[in-house]
Amino acid sequence: MSKSVYKYAAEAGLPVGLYLSLMSACFLLSLEAPFLPTLLLPLAIGFPFLLAWHMRRMGRAEPSYMRVSALWLCGIYTVIFGTLICCLLSALYLVAVDPGFLGRYVSEALAAIESGPAASQYADTAELIRKALDSKMVPTPTEFVSTMGWLTCFSGSVLSLVIAMILSATSRRASAGMWR
Repeated sequence: MSKSVYKYAAEAGLPVGLYLSLMSACFLLSLEAPFLPTLLLPLAIGFPFLLAWHMRRMGRAEPSYMRVSALWLCGIYTVIFGTLICCLLSALYLVAVDPGFLGRYVSEALAAIESGPAASQYADTAELIRKALDSKMVPTPTEFVSTMGWLTCFSGSVLSLVIAMILSATSRRASAGMWR
């Protein structure tokens, strides 16, 4: 009996969630280890390849799933499951371990703007950030994590569609070449 698309997506959700959590950790630990944000770009570039690998793995195991609709559904659910894991771990960190992170991060950004060589050009931006800090308008950990989760799910679903179209087209081209 073949597995459902949902089962494949649920199995892929754990490694994708850990990958997304690694990306989140690079941001959340950036004040303690300033070199970590430099890892975000390579990790972000690698994410589509990880997602495509999981989607292609399902398509190869179940050739009937090598259609855009099934591949896209698998990608969407894989990203959703992975995002849930990432959001849980990020929320635990922001609530239990470092609840003042977001305020400190915005304060550090303000200090960097004000001490930069072009500080006079960004005086209005610095004043706006200072007002946000003074009026406690920095997002709460829950707001930050939920926004991050929605953004990840939306962008992951669009990315999944693009990957599904590519995988489906390459699969059809490969199978057409077998019969020539």
